[in-house]
Amino acid sequence: MIEWNDGLNLGVEDLDNDHKNLLRIINSLSDVTGSDNAQNLLEDIFKELEKYIDIHFTREEDYLEKCNCRKLDEHVGQHRAFAAKIPKLKAKVLSSQSSTTVQEVCVYLTDWLLNHIMEEDIPAITLFKECGITKKEEEDYSFLARLIKRTTDKFSFTKRIFLSAMIPLIGMMLFGSIIIFANFNKYMDMKTTSTITHITYNVNELVHNLQIERGLSSGYLTSTKNKFKNRLQKQRELADYATKKFTDKIKTIHTKNITTIEENIKTFKTDILSLDNLRKQIDDKKISQVQTIDFYTKIIENILNITPKIASINLDIELSSSIATLSSLQHLKESLGLERAYGTIIIEKKYATVKEFIAFTQLLGTQIAFLNTFEHTASEKQKRITDFLKNSAILKQINAYEEKLINRNFNNLDSEIWFKYTTEYINKIKLFENELLSEINTLIDSQIDETIVNFLLWIAFNLIILAITLFILYTFKKSTIMQIHQLTNAMKDLATGGRALRLSPISINRDELAYMYDAYETTRQKLLRGDIYTQLYLSQKEMELKNKQIENTKLEEIAYVDSLTGTINRRKFEELSSIELERATRYKHNLSFLMLDIDYFKNINDTYGHAVGDIVLKEFSSICKNMARGLDIVARIGGEEFVVMLPETDQEGAYIFAERFRKKVSSSKITIQEHEIRYTVSIGISILDVESDTDIETILKRADKALYIAKNSGRNTTVYL
Repeated sequence: MIEWNDGLNLGVEDLDNDHKNLLRIINSLSDVTGSDNAQNLLEDIFKELEKYIDIHFTREEDYLEKCNCRKLDEHVGQHRAFAAKIPKLKAKVLSSQSSTTVQEVCVYLTDWLLNHIMEEDIPAITLFKECGITKKEEEDYSFLARLIKRTTDKFSFTKRIFLSAMIPLIGMMLFGSIIIFANFNKYMDMKTTSTITHITYNVNELVHNLQIERGLSSGYLTSTKNKFKNRLQKQRELADYATKKFTDKIKTIHTKNITTIEENIKTFKTDILSLDNLRKQIDDKKISQVQTIDFYTKIIENILNITPKIASINLDIELSSSIATLSSLQHLKESLGLERAYGTIIIEKKYATVKEFIAFTQLLGTQIAFLNTFEHTASEKQKRITDFLKNSAILKQINAYEEKLINRNFNNLDSEIWFKYTTEYINKIKLFENELLSEINTLIDSQIDETIVNFLLWIAFNLIILAITLFILYTFKKSTIMQIHQLTNAMKDLATGGRALRLSPISINRDELAYMYDAYETTRQKLLRGDIYTQLYLSQKEMELKNKQIENTKLEEIAYVDSLTGTINRRKFEELSSIELERATRYKHNLSFLMLDIDYFKNINDTYGHAVGDIVLKEFSSICKNMARGLDIVARIGGEEFVVMLPETDQEGAYIFAERFRKKVSSSKITIQEHEIRYTVSIGISILDVESDTDIETILKRADKALYIAKNSGRNTTVYL
């Protein structure tokens, strides 16, 4: 009886119950044999089997159709083919009703049921689960558990390996991209700063020339002898040239790079357009000195405001500090230019209005403020240069003039000398500005180069990391898949009966695959041991069967072999002789029989005893067997009576054999306890007559009759009939 194994459950309760009932019905077949009412019971069982087969197939096909099974037609065909076999099996069992036939049918049905479940139904479990018709298992409904399950369902093992490496890589690449983007933005800022700072030189030149023009214009308006007129005209040409250079430089810069200073550029263009009108008013002396200074100052201040805005574009501390330092110098120089203009007016007039005097003294305070700003932003090298300027002889001359102007001591003050001193000092500051501007441009260029290098390094770093990660991922993926394929192939080999494939254990890095390898090896060894035990069991059973066969052979030999003489007995002789008779009759071959009887054997028993008689019988049978050919048959059919069948032997051959045998017996002797026993044999011969002989008995009767004649003729003779 086969018991149900839960490993065959599909998780669909109706189908599992059907399978269990089918197994129960099949098992009930084996219980019927031998009962008094076997016929009716077998009919009832097959009727129930047919009914349940139909119910089960219908139910299963409905489920498969509901789940849109692509192999539905194939399933239906298999179901119909098996259902058609049931009536044939029923007829076979009912016609035989033997236990062997019933067991054969039970084995067939059990084998079909197992194959049906394992090859047809179990592969459809996934389909049943997707349709939601399987029994729901208790699950952990935590968020993490659901996430893990969904990940397992959505992504294959190789994809999970790929994603486990790619997600961190993407994060790192994203981080690297942010840094690259930041470097790129820094590079663009530096390029913008570089583009704008390259106009700072033009700004300095333009401001410087406008400052000189402003000072000369104020001196020209104040003087009565037009002593500044020629220098003013030349300076205007220089200022116009500087304006053109600045304007041309602005045109070469892309619009998006000057958005920060766009308002200053627009204002400058408007101011330049009104500059010609101002110059005419100055030439005609129709404008006051203060108005002139204010107009120029407005233009200059607008241009000077470009530099601080350049500093705000870039977030680099060192660069911003250098630009701020440059801006403070520019404003210091502008303050000196205004001081030069107001000083020239005061010296020329030999007096100062309150407004002019206040403006002059405020400029001195402003210069101190710009110097303090410079001290905060300048480097040590830059501070040493300004210290040199502070201690220069020209500054001492300027300070002397300033002191006299503050004290309103205008004696011995010359406006041209004042203009010369201040201009010379301003020019020195301008040289320092140019040097600082050169340093700024160098710093910008180095930072651009550094930014480009960093940008390229980060790109190279990301590419290298990407290449290394992909290579490692490829290597790890291939190695993992290789191990899985090894395990898969090994399991397939194991499932098909192979036991020789041994996986090398993973001993260094003990991971999940190592445990799977260990589990495979344990399973292989268990199955191998089971196979060996099965072979031992089968070998033992085979040995028992062979022993049974040997025992049966021995029993069979005992049944047809005479235990005393070792010749076959009468029953076996009749069986063999009948076969030979049939063959000889069919093919019309010769066949002869000798009937032998030991002469006076009773006297031997009476004289020497039956034990000696048995020895004589053994000796006689031994002579018979030794002289017989391989195809001849010797049999003991009575006490001292024997028969020899000679296939393929005619009358003459039989007679020659008989005489040779008779003479051999008569010449033999047996010595027992110093008694010498001699004996003879009488022989009767009969030959098969294929025309009239139909059985052995007829032939043997003729041989027996010939033997009787030989006995009555004096014994120890051969007679043929």
